[in-house]
Amino acid sequence: MINWPAFIKYDNDDELLYLPDQSSWQQGSAQIAFDPQASDRLVDVTGQSFQLRLKDKAVELQPLGENMSLEDVLGLIKAHEAQKGSCCVAKLYAPTMADAFRMLAASGD
Repeated sequence: MINWPAFIKYDNDDELLYLPDQSSWQQGSAQIAFDPQASDRLVDVTGQSFQLRLKDKAVELQPLGENMSLEDVLGLIKAHEAQKGSCCVAKLYAPTMADAFRMLAASGD
C-alpha cells in the first residue's frame, strides 16, 4: 500500500516527479511511465520503494520490500534541485521524511 505523497525517480535522470495523492497517480500513470525501465522507482512518504511495471498497457507498482532512508531521499532531492539550477543545494535539510516531501512539493511552485 502506498502512503501518499510520493515521487517517481526515473533511471538516469535526477528530476523527480512529485505525486501529491493517489488521484494524481491514477490520472497520469499512463503518461508518467509508458515504458518504465527496470530501475525506475516510486518512493512514498514512508520511504517504501516500488518498481514501475507495464502490464496490459497499464503501469502497475510492484513493492520491492525496500525502504529508502531519509538521507537517501534527501540525496535525491538535492540532485533534483541541482539539476533545476537551485543554489545552496548542499545546505538542504529536513528532519523527517514528511518534511523532505514537503520541501520537494514546494520546489515545484
